[in-house]
Amino acid sequence: MGFVFQKFIDTAPIYACVECRAHIARRDSIISRTFQGRHGRAYLTEAVVNERLGKDEDRLLMTGLHTVCDLHCRCCDTVLGWKYVRAYDKSQSYKEGRYVLEQSQIFAIEQLESHISISSTPIRTSLLDASPPSLDRVLSRFMSDIGIHPGESMLSR
Repeated sequence: MGFVFQKFIDTAPIYACVECRAHIARRDSIISRTFQGRHGRAYLTEAVVNERLGKDEDRLLMTGLHTVCDLHCRCCDTVLGWKYVRAYDKSQSYKEGRYVLEQSQIFAIEQLESHISISSTPIRTSLLDASPPSLDRVLSRFMSDIGIHPGESMLSR
């Protein structure tokens, strides 16, 4: 299958996938909070990240016939809503190219965790470098990044 590369939104507040916590949209990209989705209330937004789009299909929605495609989380494949591809009614054309996020499929992150730092220095600069780091070194670095120090028991947390 390969690697799934996530995009991270660096300014809060944001919305994330309810299943895997992947960042999906900035709160300030929400155009309307009065939309209706398949499972209740939904938001109309102008931009999303970490998305995978399904096939285009015509659907008769509350506001008429539209060509839409399902919007999936790229990381876990949860259906988050849909994207408007085409609106057949001219009064609905403002929706074209925009996304509907179902409230039941996303949650708000008000403040990003500041204790996690992402290094911009690559571990290996090329495939010709020395051998990859040992598993012990990788685990030690990971545990340090999440705040567990050597000798500290994970059970005592």
